[in-house]
Parts: sequence; C-alpha cells; structure tokens
Amino acid sequence: MSKKNIDIDDNEIRIISPVGGNGSSSGHRRLYLAIACAAVAVAAIVIALLMCGDDVTADDEVLAVTQVPQTPADTASVAKKGYVEMVDTIIGGVPLTILTPHDAVPQLHIGADVLRSADVVMAMQAADVRGDNGGIVGAFVMEGELVSRGQAKAGFCAIIDGKITIGVADATPFLERAIEAGGYFFRQYPLVVGNQLVENKPKGRSLRKALAEWNGNVVVILSHERLSFHDFALTLVDMGVANAIYLVGSEAAGFAVDAGGSRFDFGIESPLPVAATNYIVWR
Repeated sequence: MSKKNIDIDDNEIRIISPVGGNGSSSGHRRLYLAIACAAVAVAAIVIALLMCGDDVTADDEVLAVTQVPQTPADTASVAKKGYVEMVDTIIGGVPLTILTPHDAVPQLHIGADVLRSADVVMAMQAADVRGDNGGIVGAFVMEGELVSRGQAKAGFCAIIDGKITIGVADATPFLERAIEAGGYFFRQYPLVVGNQLVENKPKGRSLRKALAEWNGNVVVILSHERLSFHDFALTLVDMGVANAIYLVGSEAAGFAVDAGGSRFDFGIESPLPVAATNYIVWR
C-alpha cells in the first residue's frame, strides 16, 4: 500500500525543499548571512565600547597616582627665600664689594644676637654708638618707638612699609612718618646726595661701608682698602650712586648669605658688644 506524503515512518528521513525552489533558497541564505554579519558587527561595537571604557578607567587611575598638585605662579602667599647677590668690582682703581639683597625685608635691630639669626640674610651695623654712655648717636626709631633723640648727623635712612628712603636733611618728615607707621629710622654721615659728593669733617682713613641707591636698587657697598670719607664718597659718585649714607665701618661685624645659602662674614664680632649696638638687617 502506498504511503501518503504526509506519512513517515520512524526509520525514514524526509527532505523538505524550501518553497519557491532554488531561487527562494538562495534569498534566504543571503538573509541569514546578513543577519549574522549584523550580529557580528553589533558584537564588535559592544566589545570596542567595553574596551574603550576600560582604557578610560585605566588612564584615570594613572592620573590619580602620578598627578602632582601645582601651585599657581601668581599666588601671593608663596614665600621666596631671601639671599644676597655679591659682586666684586674695581672703580677708579678702588676695589669694592657690592651686596644686593633679594626677596628680603629691611628692618633695624638692636643687639648683637642678630649675628646668629638664621632668618636674616644680611646684617650691617647702622648707627654709631657713643663711647661715653653707650647710647645710640642721633634719632633712632625701632618699630615706631623713638629709642634715641638728636640730630648729630644730617644723613638719614627711613624704612616705612618695607621701603628704604635715603636722604640728607637736618629736619625731615620721614622721622615722624616712621613713628606713625611703626617703621624704622636712623642717622649717619651723608656721602652722596643726588649723584653729588658730600664732604664730611672726619679725615681719617678706614675700611668703609655705605648704604646706597644704585641702579634702582638699595645696596651695601664695602671697600677693601682703607679710605678717607672723601675718597670713598668720590668712588661712589664715580660708580653712579644716586644717594648714599655711611654705615659703621672699620672692623664692625656684619654678614651676608648668598643664593646657595653660604654665609660670608665681614669684620670682627666683639666679644663684649655694647647693648645699644644696632644693625640694619634684611629678613
């Protein structure tokens, strides 16, 4: 008995051709291939996104480890370490050392203990001290307090709000301004005023020091040889100093610290300094 087309035994396999013959079969294959390619493309995109995400995470982690906080260059609170620029020169055959302080604030100080202060980059004796009673010669203002009275010498140095003014005057408003502003003031021999030499009565020869305005800076100038006031002042004029007053010379102790932190001492420190020994210092 013949079997119907719809009947099949357990041990038979029926091959069913897709409807539409060979053309239809080819179309379906193309459809399947397109779907497979699309699936592969989607999978590739997903994998790429996952890998990209991993890379971003890894970079973030590296930055978190290696990034160094930077301080803004214009931050006013950044403190610079002060130092003194030291230059040796010869003017008209006279050897000199020019000391220019940088990033340091000028002040006055009473007492030789400042010679051992770690925060001071330069110190030089300022006003003279009397030989009879040990008092400071001339008007002297310390942090707004008038410590000593008297004119004695026409040259003066006023330090107000961290700025030094050097001048010559028998009476000057800078004395009162220094008191009112909590500043500093002392008197010394004038050496140069307005690029002009000032004559002084003492005629001896000694190692000389000056506080001077030179090339737009306030500097300390030291002679290597013993000079008279006249010769020293003339040398300062020759080098172009605008204004200058004397600082205690001879073997008076002082020091300066250069950019590398090396300290250079000048003069000889007295084993028994007078209590009123005073200094102009830069911190």
